[in-house]
Amino acid sequence: MKNIGHQMTSMERVLAVCNNEIPDRVPFILCDRVFGLKQAGLLYEQAYQDPDLYVNSQLNLLKKYNLDAVWDIWCTPVVDDALGAPMQIPQDDPPWVPKGCVSKPEDIAKLKTPIDPTKDGHMPYLLEVNRRLKKAVGPDVPVISWISQPFRTACMIRGSAELYLDLFDDPEFIKQLLDISLEALTIYGKALIDAGADIICTSNPVANMDCISRKHFEEFSHPYTKKLFGDLKAYGAKAIIYHTCGKWDDRYDLIGDENVSIDHHDKVDIKDWKEKNSEKMVSMGNIKSVSTLLQSSEEKVRQETLECMKKGMPGGRYIVSADCEVPRDTPAANIKAMAEIVQKYGRYPIEF
Repeated sequence: MKNIGHQMTSMERVLAVCNNEIPDRVPFILCDRVFGLKQAGLLYEQAYQDPDLYVNSQLNLLKKYNLDAVWDIWCTPVVDDALGAPMQIPQDDPPWVPKGCVSKPEDIAKLKTPIDPTKDGHMPYLLEVNRRLKKAVGPDVPVISWISQPFRTACMIRGSAELYLDLFDDPEFIKQLLDISLEALTIYGKALIDAGADIICTSNPVANMDCISRKHFEEFSHPYTKKLFGDLKAYGAKAIIYHTCGKWDDRYDLIGDENVSIDHHDKVDIKDWKEKNSEKMVSMGNIKSVSTLLQSSEEKVRQETLECMKKGMPGGRYIVSADCEVPRDTPAANIKAMAEIVQKYGRYPIEF
């Protein structure tokens, strides 16, 4: 394993761990859209009214905590919205799709296909956010941009409960939805890369162990996600982050086969996870976002951050992060405490 000796940029640092190299220090990335908005004194809906308001909130966090990436407006279901399942943006909560738009197979004909990211729904706005983020940070800092996965988008336009029943009752109907979702997400993902996205991030909480079986995952999620990520990497994405929210123990091997670069995990033991999976994916996490960052003391944050670094840093292939999105009301002092530990103990060679 190659050890990089010089001071690295954030881009070099993140790509080093993806390329099985030892960086100058461990990368530090937080999924921090709502925390950043709160720190900037903004309501969530304002992020969708003026791109610079959101961009500046990210730049403030980047500088203040010495982070290694900025994010677009993570987890915005713009493709679901463009296909025909209207997205709602509450005043100060993340946007969501309250109701699907496909109640029977005949409704597939009503979906808006192919989508046009330059014209449809909120996609042009998100692309502009990405362009301004990339212009602001330049080539030395990664822009991380979110897209859905085909299985997740199919759940949104159909309704999750209905789709789960369809897995048994009408699997061909679901595969039609998955094909349409894959096409739309590929179009949008390529548009994000054209707009400046360096890393594509995704999540699929409707496909974890508590939702569908491994057998159904292999048939209805895995092949579509693998093709999506493969196509986006071939198009120019420098890395893929998969946020595995919930329990995924019986399918990490499949995720590692989906062209995933980084697994942003929730509720795992980092040392154990790395022993089983680090040949294929980088470990990202696993400081508890709620019970530690939101609800505990600065000292507890320091302790848990250092514990995770001790498990994750040996051998490289690790990124310091919370286990999920940083909650909006997290004390700024707790994020500062986390950043201080990274700066104090995060350099290679390790000196704990």
